[in-house]
Amino acid sequence: MTLESHETGRPRPRRMPAPGIGTRILAGLGITGLLAGFGLMAADPAEAASTPIAGVDLSWTLNDEAGGGAYFGGCNFLSAGASGDNGKSAVWTDDSLYSASAGNVTITKPDAAGNQVPATWESRCLDAGGSQVGTDAGSTSANQVNLADGTGSVDLEAGSASISWDGAFTVVFYGGMTYWSVDELTLELENGKGTLTGTAGGFGADMDNPSTWQPLTERTVTLATIDATPADLTASGATLTPDYRGVEAGNVGTPQTREGDDWGSWPQDFVAFHEATGQSSYWYSSGGRADPKKVAAPLTLSFDTSASATPVYERLPRDFPEGAELRFANLGVDVSGEPVLRAADGGELARLGGTPAQITAGAGVGTWDVSGLAEGVHEFTLAVRNGTAETPIELSPDPAIRLAIVEPLGPTASPGIAVSDVDASSFTTTLTWPAAGGGPPTGYQVQLTHGGVAVGAALQVPADATGQGSTIVSGLTASTEYAITVTPYLATQAGTPATQQVSTGAQPQPTTTPNPEPPTPTTPPTAEPTAPTDGGASAEGATFYWGLNTEATSGAFFGGCNFLAAGTAGDTGSSRVWNAGEYRSADGNVTIIKPNGNDFQQASWGTKCVDRTGANVSTSRLGSHTESQVRITGGEATRSGSELTVQWRGSFTVAFYGGLTYWTATDPILKVGGDGRGTITATASGYGASMTDASKWVRLSERTITLANLTGVDASADVITTTPDYLGVSYSGSGQSQGVVGGDEGTASGQAPQTALNSSYWGSFPSDFVDFQKETGQFSYWFTSNGARDAYKPTIPLTVSLAGDYTPTAGAYNAPAAPTLTQSNPSGGTRVPNPVAPAPAPATTAPAVGAATSSGGATPSETGPVAVANEASGLRIGEISAPMVLGGGAGMLAVAGLNWSISLLVRRRLGLDPHLFG
Repeated sequence: MTLESHETGRPRPRRMPAPGIGTRILAGLGITGLLAGFGLMAADPAEAASTPIAGVDLSWTLNDEAGGGAYFGGCNFLSAGASGDNGKSAVWTDDSLYSASAGNVTITKPDAAGNQVPATWESRCLDAGGSQVGTDAGSTSANQVNLADGTGSVDLEAGSASISWDGAFTVVFYGGMTYWSVDELTLELENGKGTLTGTAGGFGADMDNPSTWQPLTERTVTLATIDATPADLTASGATLTPDYRGVEAGNVGTPQTREGDDWGSWPQDFVAFHEATGQSSYWYSSGGRADPKKVAAPLTLSFDTSASATPVYERLPRDFPEGAELRFANLGVDVSGEPVLRAADGGELARLGGTPAQITAGAGVGTWDVSGLAEGVHEFTLAVRNGTAETPIELSPDPAIRLAIVEPLGPTASPGIAVSDVDASSFTTTLTWPAAGGGPPTGYQVQLTHGGVAVGAALQVPADATGQGSTIVSGLTASTEYAITVTPYLATQAGTPATQQVSTGAQPQPTTTPNPEPPTPTTPPTAEPTAPTDGGASAEGATFYWGLNTEATSGAFFGGCNFLAAGTAGDTGSSRVWNAGEYRSADGNVTIIKPNGNDFQQASWGTKCVDRTGANVSTSRLGSHTESQVRITGGEATRSGSELTVQWRGSFTVAFYGGLTYWTATDPILKVGGDGRGTITATASGYGASMTDASKWVRLSERTITLANLTGVDASADVITTTPDYLGVSYSGSGQSQGVVGGDEGTASGQAPQTALNSSYWGSFPSDFVDFQKETGQFSYWFTSNGARDAYKPTIPLTVSLAGDYTPTAGAYNAPAAPTLTQSNPSGGTRVPNPVAPAPAPATTAPAVGAATSSGGATPSETGPVAVANEASGLRIGEISAPMVLGGGAGMLAVAGLNWSISLLVRRRLGLDPHLFG
């Protein structure tokens, strides 16, 4: 079957590389003189070139898809170690199965400056600029697995190698619905050609039985074949290019596409293994739009020809209680024993109590007590002791081991932050350390926030010997004010953070538009103000406030959330989740506002899915929604006797499922008669999709629709607050279905009967409004349909202020708190993280916006989606596009409870084209 409808203990984190430098590999080939000195030169000249090697590192992203966005579950990602049994095919809801470090295995990803930094649960779905990864070609987190301490032998001249690694990693797709692990990797090369193999295992699911979840029998698989491009082994390693293009997949359930530049396959036995995991056609060209992301990425093999003893931290604070940890490699395969550090005067540096120090076959680790060392640089030589015998070891190229002991970070000293080169989407910051501040630090952690909410993942910036570091912070919104908080680290000791405000520039105007016939906005787009507004109205004209209903600003089963946007949204070209550049919270007279605490402020891309407590809205938290409202100022009010008419100029857009389906209302008009009855009408536009044809994406013709019918309005008041009609309203329009195969079993074909159970929320928006939504795909979200979201569909109060000084109040909010996601300290203790490992955000900081939750931003229900689909059946999980989610308000969800029942959709065989996705 194919799911393509598309702890391990955590050791103390290691020091990460400086910018532009790969991880220092403490391993390599023994130089001839060293081997001869240890009697290791082989007598047979034919065997002399094959040199024992230890501490070899391998780094690999696998491919773009292994870090790309997923059509369900947020993203695909890598995890260190073999992840345990989740018990079912479901999106991972916390980090209990996830690890960025396990034994010899780490997961890293690039930051905006190109540095490899530790991946985290929060950053696993973010690209280098801090933006959410998507399903488009080229969008990937670029997370990579790093295996350290490989051992074996290498013959550089012959291009031969035999190297093995002890350590496992896990490849997670669809946020956890399907995952597999591989252990015991072995690289075999001869004349630059060969294979990378490993022992693969994981869990299998069954599309016909969502309750099926079973461990798979472990087997040896070929992860990569190196043949078409032979490896060129050098003294420091090699870049290996796995075969993919032009490789046939073999006997597979979904036919392989063998045309285009990117057709090909991973090794056949590897693909065959994934028939059981459900990922089969993700590893060869299947004609889907993800095919370009499946191409195998090059992998890096790194080693060092020098005998080495490398401190984890070269600069340590005075009396540092964690001591100085050193790692040894390539000392010679016959070198084993206790490492000894000797000063120039012959004195021995004592080991840190309770820590082992051992060298085996030329490699090892140890930790030494530095509490007695004065400030300054201390040099040591290395020896290996066996009993009473002590053998000196000559390190290369420098025989000295240097430890710099410096003043601890000052209790009040904080870094200087210089921000430059600010534009609409990024800025450069240079960090400095005060001369009197102690230290200097080994690195900095940089965290951006907007409105008290973290934006993107924390960046790790190494510092030079003077304490200076520089990085680029990207993925920002134009004309927005951010706070940049910088925390210094010396070894694992945290210093006092510094915070500075920075405002991005205006959004550059594009020279071309992606839409050849864009809708004409009634008001010119304007950049968002440099700081969030307080939600108050303009001093002139009437002001309109409304959030339609709770569903319009709630969590979604896909795409993160439903949200409101200012202006007329352009053509995204297909039914897909929006990116930041397609969203505006201010456009002319229109602003989207939402509560932050107890006051309204302007919304932003980063806060559009966040409630007033800073938590992501969710379909599984009763009453959870952002409380966002459309605010339109400058309305022209006229009275004729007891009748009132107000005309506003401006547009707003209502986006569901993160943008998979959206529509726009332009120039709303309020009319109220003397009897207190009234309407709000607007010109509607947008884009339509088809439940039966996933490729359909058409511009809808503009038309006038009724946004709201009103009853009992006091038109004489300066501030009118009323709840539009919904409760008890029958839908009597022309839309009787969405043309779904299966009719009422697949989605709502009409309004559900009123019963004692649904009477408290039974009703409908105006019938012509609902008729329009049949074309947008949001049909059953605007009336009672016996769906799980029915209670969120009734209208909420709207306010029209004829006085310019009106300010809305946030009122009460009773949604339960979001579940706390905890992550173990990698060291297993309570010490702070190292300077290049992301530190926990302050307790007052809200959850990071943009860090994907288990359903793309909205926490899923407890049980979650459990079914998988066979691509050959005509549907793949990746094909959860607008046409499928549009029926989410219907009886289908009543069958599935609060779960998004992929299985039901699959078994209904909705007939979507499987070649549209990959």
